[in-house]
Amino acid sequence: MIIKELDIINFGKFSHQHVDFDKGMNIVYGENEAGKTTIHTFIRGMLFGIEKQRGKASSKDVYSKYEPWSDPTNYQGKMRIEQNGVNYRIERIFHKNNKLFKVIDEDRGVELTRDEIDVLLAGIDEKCYYNTISISQLGSVTDNELELILKNYAANLGATKAMEIDIKGAFEDLDKQRKKISVDSSLGQEAEVERSLSNLTSKLEQSEIEKKNIVDSLESKQAALDEVRLKYMDLKIKDDKRMELIAKQNERKDKLYQDALVYTADVQKYASSLEQINARKEELEQKLHDYKVDDRASLDNLVERVTRKSNVPIVFLILMLSCIGLGAGIIAGSGGFGIVDLMNKALLGCIAGTAVFGVASIIKYVYNKKRKARKLEQVKEIKKILEEQETAKHEGVYMERQLANKQDALEKTQMMLRAENENTEGSEDYSGELKEVGDRERDLKDQINKAQWLLEQKQEKDIDTNNQIEHLREVQDDIRRAKEEIEAIDIAKREISDIATEIRNSFGKRLNERASYYMARITNGKYDNLTIDEKLNISVNAKHSLINASRLSKGTVEQIYMSLRLAAADLLFEGNSMPILLDDAFAMYDNKRMGNTMRYMGQEMDQVILFSCHTREKVMADKIGIDYKLIRL
Repeated sequence: MIIKELDIINFGKFSHQHVDFDKGMNIVYGENEAGKTTIHTFIRGMLFGIEKQRGKASSKDVYSKYEPWSDPTNYQGKMRIEQNGVNYRIERIFHKNNKLFKVIDEDRGVELTRDEIDVLLAGIDEKCYYNTISISQLGSVTDNELELILKNYAANLGATKAMEIDIKGAFEDLDKQRKKISVDSSLGQEAEVERSLSNLTSKLEQSEIEKKNIVDSLESKQAALDEVRLKYMDLKIKDDKRMELIAKQNERKDKLYQDALVYTADVQKYASSLEQINARKEELEQKLHDYKVDDRASLDNLVERVTRKSNVPIVFLILMLSCIGLGAGIIAGSGGFGIVDLMNKALLGCIAGTAVFGVASIIKYVYNKKRKARKLEQVKEIKKILEEQETAKHEGVYMERQLANKQDALEKTQMMLRAENENTEGSEDYSGELKEVGDRERDLKDQINKAQWLLEQKQEKDIDTNNQIEHLREVQDDIRRAKEEIEAIDIAKREISDIATEIRNSFGKRLNERASYYMARITNGKYDNLTIDEKLNISVNAKHSLINASRLSKGTVEQIYMSLRLAAADLLFEGNSMPILLDDAFAMYDNKRMGNTMRYMGQEMDQVILFSCHTREKVMADKIGIDYKLIRL
């Protein structure tokens, strides 16, 4: 596998950060807090994910540490890799509420299934990653601690092909367990436990007989109680039915009483309305009498007389025309105006008469018109009175019918109310019999409660006895298990010893060979043989002697540690080349060791990503002339 690109969309301090890697040596340089660890963690997260811890641990876990500083919901990134000549893109969203993980085959343009992803990343999990291809310095441990770390690492890897089991620790733990089992077990009390079990079992059997007698008595009393309850329920049903009939009867009576009240109020209301209508009719008849109109025919005659009569004053018009004619005759007879004084006077009289009768005609016309208008208004009033009289007659007829209907309904309701009052349905009383049966039921309940209380007391004692028996049986089981566990511990120790002695005969031999290969390369042939013996002691074969790891310098021990991890990666990944990630792994190396190691890795390994806060790796790479890509943070 080759890591080609990182696209850090939002992770820790980085937002939209792009990092390219090449095959061969890559040196990621940055001062403290520049983000080297963030990039290293991002690579691991893209491969294996980052889970949010729960409880108090969540405040300091990896998820919270690298949660984006800005826009925490956009917690994601992408990584491009190459595997067997095929380009893949890994996409992952880390956010706890919106997780996403997918792998795209960029050459084919398809998304891989879960099974295909497992095949692509076969052989690598997070623990394997940390214990093989991700290598950091061992730190400030002592020489003895370094030797112990190497011994456990080699032994566990050889015996289990993994790094999670500490064989020496397993022996110590098994010995502690064996000692504890031997101290805590009750092997010496086995006979006493058996005697106690026998006594308690006899006591329990006697109690069972006594409880059976109580149960028989309870069943008899319960049968009597059931019979009494059935009788009580029968009486209660009858009494409930009686009460239901009474309730329905009362409900009917209440409704009839309410109906009677409503009908009485309606009768009074309609009678009062009828009186008002009759009074109004009398009032209207009196008004018509005052107008001398008896019916609509009289009104029609009156209308005809008023509309037929003319407003024009005929008499005054005739007199005015006569004066005009007389004046005209006088003028014609005299042959002109002003000839004779008498004629003049007569003519003036005719003119004056014409004017007087003309004015009188106008006055009379206006008077007649107003008089006719008053007559027409009177006609309208009379017509309105007649219409009101007609309406009052209809209302009177309606009120008489309604009053009759309500009076009839009131009489029927009063008759039904008298019938309900005379009804004797539901008069039978069961209360005395119910009380007698209820007293008998309570007496039986008291007897049953007392018997149950006595039974419960015995059951509680039996529970205590059973608990004692259970405890004693658990002691017996503990004794048996203690024997089995001691035997199992002895077998386990023998098996582990057998496995440890087989290290050189199986996987351990291959591990030695690969570790020796890497040790020879990174020490430039100074140490070409790494050996792990039956007692898990680690030695290197120098040119003239076999040297135990405890006599080597810390730098050489770290080289052994790196050789073992590289060898483990070869064996565990079965020839599938993986990128090697070095996190300040050369801190304890001198320049010569670092130069040898970097030369070998740069020339022989497909990809190395070296994280460092120092420039000595870059300087060394330039000095020894290896190709590398420098990434500055």
